[in-house]
Amino acid sequence: MNQSKFRLTVFLAILGIGFLSSCRQPTFINLTSKNISQNPSGIYTLQTEVDIQDRKVDPDSISVAAVVGGEFIPMVKDPVNPMLWSCDYKLPLGFDEATYYYQVNYKTKLNSGSLKPGEIKSDLQLFRLENRYVGNLASYRGPVGVEIAVQGRGLTKYDSITFGGEKTQTRYLSENELRFTVPALASGIDYPVQLIGGPHGALDIGNFRIDQSPLGVVPSSLEIASGDSSTLLFKIDYDAPSGGLPIDVRTNIPDSVVMPEANIAEGDRTVNIPIQGGAPGEGKLIISAPGYDLIEVPVRVF
Repeated sequence: MNQSKFRLTVFLAILGIGFLSSCRQPTFINLTSKNISQNPSGIYTLQTEVDIQDRKVDPDSISVAAVVGGEFIPMVKDPVNPMLWSCDYKLPLGFDEATYYYQVNYKTKLNSGSLKPGEIKSDLQLFRLENRYVGNLASYRGPVGVEIAVQGRGLTKYDSITFGGEKTQTRYLSENELRFTVPALASGIDYPVQLIGGPHGALDIGNFRIDQSPLGVVPSSLEIASGDSSTLLFKIDYDAPSGGLPIDVRTNIPDSVVMPEANIAEGDRTVNIPIQGGAPGEGKLIISAPGYDLIEVPVRVF
């Protein structure tokens, strides 16, 4: 190939690349989810972004439509983002999915000044209705042991609720409501709550804050003769959650007080714990439980 032919070939190649780049066809970015939560009206929004970078396209000639099951639905251009188009589609009763595609019509300015019509279609798309979703919590804060309702749709008896990553005591009421018991965890903290089960794994519900609640202790002070026994009553306002409520009892006179570990059993609100006097001494019991106020009980062993 001589030099003049080589230059001509390079020039034509560059010209061809420039022509192709200046006549770039519109591309579609589908912004419609493949799984859409079902709603009572049966109307669903389809949305796409149409990217047109061909400078020869007359912007006023652009129109976009969604074609769903053969039905041609004109789309509306977003007033803020001119590349964004959307429309509403009413799914026929009894259907839980739909196939569709997007179509853009436009006109390209020719060198002669006339306009040439063009039409581009996207790939075939599909959306399905998701009959399962979580609405909200009946309350977003409360004490340990309180039962909280979770509202949604498509719930099953196999579902469970996790609270701060821990499985809770969950009760199934209907496909629209579950209830869980707030577990014995530290108060003053926001814990993530999730629905576990179903084909899509964990679904976030929201955050729940545990509020501190009172722990009852009777009697409020103790006097025991060395070698004698007495009883401490612990009580709470709500049923103890799954696994029970552990009660931590410490003392600054360990040689004077002898007592077993304390725990309010699951579903109970009280427990009686025996306490025996040891060596004579005077001090206090420091009593705490997850999510409850700290209590101090004066003790004298004589």
